[in-house]
Amino acid sequence: MGGVTIIKHVRVFDGEEMHGPKTVVIEGSRIGEDALADDPDPSAVAVVDGSGCTLLPGLIDCHVHILDEAQLAACASYGVTTVCDMACIPLDKYLKLRAAKGPTTWLSSSLPAYEENSRHGKLFKLGGVTRNFAVHDTDEAAKFVQDRVDEDVDYIKIIADSPGHDQAVLDKIQVEAKKHGKMTVAHTAQYLAFERGVRAGFDVLTHVAMDKVLDDNVVSKMVSQKTVAVPTLCMMQRMAESWVLWVVGWILPSFAPKDFQVGLDGVAAMHSAGVPIVAGTDANNSGIFTIVPGPSLHHELELLVRAGLTPVEALRAATSLAARHFNLPDRGRIAPGLRADLVLVEGKPDEDITATQKISKVWSNGEETTISTMEQRSILGNCAVM
Repeated sequence: MGGVTIIKHVRVFDGEEMHGPKTVVIEGSRIGEDALADDPDPSAVAVVDGSGCTLLPGLIDCHVHILDEAQLAACASYGVTTVCDMACIPLDKYLKLRAAKGPTTWLSSSLPAYEENSRHGKLFKLGGVTRNFAVHDTDEAAKFVQDRVDEDVDYIKIIADSPGHDQAVLDKIQVEAKKHGKMTVAHTAQYLAFERGVRAGFDVLTHVAMDKVLDDNVVSKMVSQKTVAVPTLCMMQRMAESWVLWVVGWILPSFAPKDFQVGLDGVAAMHSAGVPIVAGTDANNSGIFTIVPGPSLHHELELLVRAGLTPVEALRAATSLAARHFNLPDRGRIAPGLRADLVLVEGKPDEDITATQKISKVWSNGEETTISTMEQRSILGNCAVM
């Protein structure tokens, strides 16, 4: 990997603020010093005219469920150069994606901690996951964490919804994860789940409650504990508008769709209080609530703005904040020495967030990536809202 690319006359969102127009240099796999653009050898460099465009750090989706290596690679064509998978089973699939070489970096939790008789436990059972993978008590909680550490996961994922684990089991998973230096991410799609997740002290709470607006009882504790939120508004909107859930809800009222505005108001409450909001979509291949990884992150940014974030805050949620809170110090910003994951878009996404969809070029680790349209594939497999 080598060579120099000079991007001139481009507005730059560096992960925090807007700058420019200015020049950005890609040197090999890293962002180079600006001085490299002075009197370059024309035979040794590629020059890109960024007039009318904005350069962004590669986007990070902090909640996905990837189908296979091809789908993972395709994310980069939409400017999503890093994804955080929140449940990947079986183990051979996890190992294949872990070993994948391509333009999109993949992080994962492998199997999440779930209670056998919970809603997720029943879904896993339907998917062929045997009961011995479930976590039943605090002793098994310790073993679960050790097993994930042995698989070299990037973080520990827990299903915190109710009905589900006893609080003591949730607390034990957090304690064991911290012993091993692992970050924890909890599925919290209900108000009670947020209470349980905060009580356990989990680092990240993913999804947002739509049964009750998050109030100061929860939000103030999130602030004091420095809890991070990944609302996955794409999925919450999909579920709120699902005709499938409307039909099922006539028979089983607990499955009835909730009010999406409640979710938006919950995000607004967290944002106003100072809870870090990080972008994630819950992209998945369920066939019922399918959300395509890649393009969906751009819709997530729109929904974050609808919830009250400014366009610049939404951009931070998918770049510098995502990198900071998922322990990725080499990306998420545009600065010399950092990994050259970059997205060139037409227009001004700091003023109109939909401009992130007008992608001109993408670089991953310094290599330009082909911009293409991924064919949407829906198969039964991953559980939605995980």
